Amino acid sequence: MEKIYPASQLLGNTNDNNDRTSLSPSMGKGYIQGVQFKSGIQLTTADYTLQHPTILKYYAPPFPLPPSIAFGFRLSGWSRGYSASQKKCWEFRPGRAACACFPGLGDFTETTSTERVVRVFIHMDLERFYSLAEEEADALPPQMENLSTRTFYHEIPITPAMRATIFQIFNCSYQGWAKKFFLEGKVLELVAHKIGQIEAVDSRKPDTRPLTSTDVDRIREAARLLTNDMEKSPDLNQLARSVGMCRSKLHRCFRMVYGITPFEYMRNRRLEVAMDFLMEGRMNVTQAAYAVGYSSPSYFTKAFKKYFGHLPSEKSS
Repeated sequence: MEKIYPASQLLGNTNDNNDRTSLSPSMGKGYIQGVQFKSGIQLTTADYTLQHPTILKYYAPPFPLPPSIAFGFRLSGWSRGYSASQKKCWEFRPGRAACACFPGLGDFTETTSTERVVRVFIHMDLERFYSLAEEEADALPPQMENLSTRTFYHEIPITPAMRATIFQIFNCSYQGWAKKFFLEGKVLELVAHKIGQIEAVDSRKPDTRPLTSTDVDRIREAARLLTNDMEKSPDLNQLARSVGMCRSKLHRCFRMVYGITPFEYMRNRRLEVAMDFLMEGRMNVTQAAYAVGYSSPSYFTKAFKKYFGHLPSEKSS
């Protein structure tokens, strides 16, 4: 059964200069960390796993707020958002980069599963956003003009360059003011990556056929089965049969839910687990490679660098 909480109970106060909130054991494990820069930009990083499917309720303030813009980068975890005022539902899928502007959003709910959530969220007033561009504001993508009076939402897969920047944000080794300067620079870098992505968006129309709730449940079960045994590569035909789909439908629906193919999902999760082993100091590079199913440490190193933007030895030493 889903648990219902005010979002503030999970998030704490993320407007302080460097506020890290750990989840209570009754809710799950992990943390939310918020940083507000003097420029007015807010950065929130999150890495948590909830014990139960949870509905988070975000309440609109009793006073009007200036129009704002948000950039979200979700590495893992799936959730669904709903706005009563807009009468609209969104699915927030892993491996996706989003930019959003919702004037007058009002109350908002987010239904989150028990999958591990790792994400970066950037928020700023719209006036601040446009002022950052200064005289170059006219050079912004046409889709981002005059956002103060209309809804805007753009979401497509995270790029390797974004992923490398996100990794640097989560693994910043600086302290004090050096850390704030570093993080603010990386936040602007992420925003630049997303604006460039909006500008260069492919004009091809994506597959817009809606998925049923049953299809979504089957795909999430497929994702669970994919990562059940890191050392063994799954057979996609057997995987499709296990969740009651044909292989082609599994492939199509998986991309719609997670933004990547089943193979890419499995590869990415293996590399993320290997990173956890290395960060915790539990294994060296070779041990981590074998533990997540790579028979060749050199191939593992190549895949790791392509995914994270650096060699595995740079964090394991």
